[in-house]
Amino acid sequence: MLRSLFKDLSWPERITFAVLILTVVSIALWWRLGILAVPVLAAASLMKMLCTRRLGNRSLTATQRFCLWSMIAYGLLYVISAIVTTNHAEGWFKVGVKLYFLVLPALCLLSDTAYLTSTRIRALFQVLTATLILRFALCLAICAIRLAQGTPFAALSNWQLDPLGMHHNYLALYLITAVAFLYTGIVRVPKAARRRQLPVLIGAAAVLIVYLFVISSRSGIVSLALLLVACLVHITFFLKNYKVALSVVVLAGALAAGLYLAMPSMFDRFEALHLNRVADDRVVTWQCGMKTAREHLLFGHGSGDYMPQLLASYEEMNYPKAVKNNFNAHNQYIETLLETGLVGLAVLLVMFFAPFVAAFTKRQRSLLSVLAIIVIASQCFFESMLNRQMGVQFIALVYCLLILSQKSASRLSQSDES
Repeated sequence: MLRSLFKDLSWPERITFAVLILTVVSIALWWRLGILAVPVLAAASLMKMLCTRRLGNRSLTATQRFCLWSMIAYGLLYVISAIVTTNHAEGWFKVGVKLYFLVLPALCLLSDTAYLTSTRIRALFQVLTATLILRFALCLAICAIRLAQGTPFAALSNWQLDPLGMHHNYLALYLITAVAFLYTGIVRVPKAARRRQLPVLIGAAAVLIVYLFVISSRSGIVSLALLLVACLVHITFFLKNYKVALSVVVLAGALAAGLYLAMPSMFDRFEALHLNRVADDRVVTWQCGMKTAREHLLFGHGSGDYMPQLLASYEEMNYPKAVKNNFNAHNQYIETLLETGLVGLAVLLVMFFAPFVAAFTKRQRSLLSVLAIIVIASQCFFESMLNRQMGVQFIALVYCLLILSQKSASRLSQSDES
């Protein structure tokens, strides 16, 4: 199958697509590798432009161009903020983190991406899914080796920072996006291949969901629940397959019950939200973030200047843990308000949801785009996902792929997906 993906491609396109595959693997396996992989991808795309002598992507629709330019506008907003902010060093550091929102969409606009058909884009998400399953196996192997070396089991059971060094909320983003992709594959399986393909797809989704529970990400569980609701809406109202919808509810309930028996500590974290008299950490950070944002609501405090203001708000709320650890707002929307105000929040929302709206148009309906954006947007409610490269790399790349996939996305219907 891998060989067929490179068939009919010119050699510059083959090199670029191969580097794109390696970029997906790098980001999913160990995000620090993505720091090297993305510049290599940019170099390969530039090489392709020089070899083919094609500057500009003529295969894009007007909607796709708007979505890509909205990503660039978000990156440029931080360039402007770095210029006008007082702490220029911190401001330009934020530009460096968000550089992928300038580089990746610019490559899509300048370099011909006609070779990235929907089949090849789906193959990239297959690579993402396979890499995450491999990552889970590697983490289990590392823990087994450490256990054999005498490390106490209790020290190995906490995977909020997993053995390969990924923060659990960012890893949850990767996992649930892959689960969303697997769902789109499940509903697309033709009847003749269901006995062969469905067990593989469902098994892969089960492994990723178990991985999600192992890392104990509350925000990931909430996003997974939202994804389940979106899938049930699709099955019930679009596919009108009520038996399957009921089966999904039963299976989800059985899985939740099994995981509760196997990993009760994960569910204890949810019970702590209403049993503890002290407000949850995220609630406090959100309250302080909104209070600080209201002081400069229109344009924000500046990407380099907002943090001292936020820390002062933590001190007023007698929240020394946040001051000691330099907590951000743990919410990308509030974080954007703090940095760039309502103007920046408007740009962020356009960037996030323009592809979502486009995915509902009759000519470009894309179930994967809808589900993936629901996952990303919901995760940004619980974490400042765009303040770390492990979030920015993944989201920028996935958004570019989703935007490019819509040019050849077929209309969702029961006939072509069931």
